[in-house]
Amino acid sequence: MKSLIIIFFSITLVLSFSACARKAKVIQSWVDPTRTEYAANDILVLGVSRSEVSLKLWENVFVDQFINMGIRAKASHKVIGNVPEPDRKIIEAAIKKATASSVLITHIVSSKSETYTHRGTIHSRAGGAYEDLHGYYGHTFRTVYTPPSDITHTVVRLESNLYDAATASLVWSAQSEVLNPNLLRTDYDRIAGVLIADMKKNGVVK
Repeated sequence: MKSLIIIFFSITLVLSFSACARKAKVIQSWVDPTRTEYAANDILVLGVSRSEVSLKLWENVFVDQFINMGIRAKASHKVIGNVPEPDRKIIEAAIKKATASSVLITHIVSSKSETYTHRGTIHSRAGGAYEDLHGYYGHTFRTVYTPPSDITHTVVRLESNLYDAATASLVWSAQSEVLNPNLLRTDYDRIAGVLIADMKKNGVVK
């Protein structure tokens, strides 16, 4: 019984942490109130990262989700190749080459780790403990102690901006956070999903 209880708590703890690892949300967003008729299409997705792998994955995930919505989009790395820090001239050339009418730029604003202590817990089941030897012995299997442990979470905050390519003006902006990202395709899909959902809610994509 004790082993089963320990396994149950271990599974619960793992599932709890896994749920945290999957968490992504938009903290705040803004949309230009004067652009009520604006609907982004032919979007050039421009990621900002020193990691070529991360940049390509991020851009591809966004492009795939846009295309699945029926929105035309292109990844910048397929237009201009691997340019770690593209300047204005390169970006303008990429917009022209991609025939983009909108540009979506995303970059990491901050990444910080937070550590806190998970209190030890005692799980106990009711029952007679001291009436006899066997009762007491059985009671010891009814109580399980989980010692305190330090838990570290990594919070990554991103900023995403959508620009009208014709005027270079900002149309939509959002700050988002993801907890404990593992830099897997599923993490990127999740973040892109919540950002696109916010864009749709604000009417900048249809």
